[in-house]
Amino acid sequence: MAPPHLLRRSLLALAVAGMAPACHAEGGQDLQLRATATVVSDSNLFRLPAGANTLALTGRSSSAETIGIAAFGLNYNKAYSLQAVELDVNFNKYSYQNFAYLGFTAVNYRAAWRWAYTPRLRGNLTTSRDQTLNNFVDFQGFNVRNVRVDNNTRLDATYELDANWRLGGGLTQNSRTNSVQVTQEANFRQTGVEAELRYVLATGSSLGYVVRSTDGNYTSNRTIPSPGFFDDRFEQTDNELQLAWAISPSRSANLRLGHRSRSHSTYPQRDFAGTTGAASVNWAISPKSAVLIGWTRELGSFETNNFNFTQTNRYSVGPVWQVSPKATVRAQLAHATRDFRGTPTGVVTQQRRDVTRDASLAIDWQPFSYLALSAALQNGRRSSSLPGVDYNSNSVNLSAQFSF
Repeated sequence: MAPPHLLRRSLLALAVAGMAPACHAEGGQDLQLRATATVVSDSNLFRLPAGANTLALTGRSSSAETIGIAAFGLNYNKAYSLQAVELDVNFNKYSYQNFAYLGFTAVNYRAAWRWAYTPRLRGNLTTSRDQTLNNFVDFQGFNVRNVRVDNNTRLDATYELDANWRLGGGLTQNSRTNSVQVTQEANFRQTGVEAELRYVLATGSSLGYVVRSTDGNYTSNRTIPSPGFFDDRFEQTDNELQLAWAISPSRSANLRLGHRSRSHSTYPQRDFAGTTGAASVNWAISPKSAVLIGWTRELGSFETNNFNFTQTNRYSVGPVWQVSPKATVRAQLAHATRDFRGTPTGVVTQQRRDVTRDASLAIDWQPFSYLALSAALQNGRRSSSLPGVDYNSNSVNLSAQFSF
């Protein structure tokens, strides 16, 4: 398999080349430019608990912050016979009013080639890059900027065996890099292969089974032997049953039920396994209102001297109301419990469970075809059995986007 950077470069070159006029292209060129200005006011940027000595920790008497985000992007979509090319690029500049050292410029992109050899044999080649500031929910490096870069590349294919049965497979290459090393979620590079069998009905309902095998290595200068039992490699296997149910024209449901197992060759003390899943119901109550109700269970690596992984159960409800043809109101309530589990030493020295509650209310208004405005209010809070990590935060987000 080609190295990840070669796959990404090839796909980006294909997408950019597709932006040039071509005599065999179908339809008109679809290139859109956009400029976005966003202001975010956050009452507790560093997610500090009530009563914390903010001055000693951050150098200021308050952890409140106002963030300005200036962004310029382009989006391109074009179909060529059975093929389609997509490209979305964003240039973002983040400016912090009180903690200026956190400011940075990010270049993020998503590119895709929706390929088809025949109408029955088709697939996708996709690549993406996301550059973000590590949030302070888990990583509290108060006086340093820690930027995370995630790169993901995927090639997949689906073949229609007959009117109902689908056979699929895929290859993925993912990496994560933090500008400042994070022990809990270390830098890594991984390659995965998967296979899928799916039964599809004419109604849109389907039932599928997916198995995925992943090999990864940590790239954070880990050395073996490690006194903290931090391995330099891992292997992961995921099995998942997927159900999509078209209940009626106005209601649909999705269900995923799986099992994840991660093993480490040098330090099996870091191994973990458990059940994963998700369930959601999307209900269009009326032509102007809908609600999405969901649940997810996730298992994720979280390596410290006391824990190996986390198990998170999250419940959410999100109503949407189209006030007018140009305005939409959205709300969301979410409740999550996060259990920290496993112990590399075999001795439980610490227990931790976090409970988070998030609420948001937003309005989107598009007065003109070239202008989109949005405003959002958010509250996030966490209580924990571990002292010193509780927090309460309020934020206001105002954004204007011009498209041309």
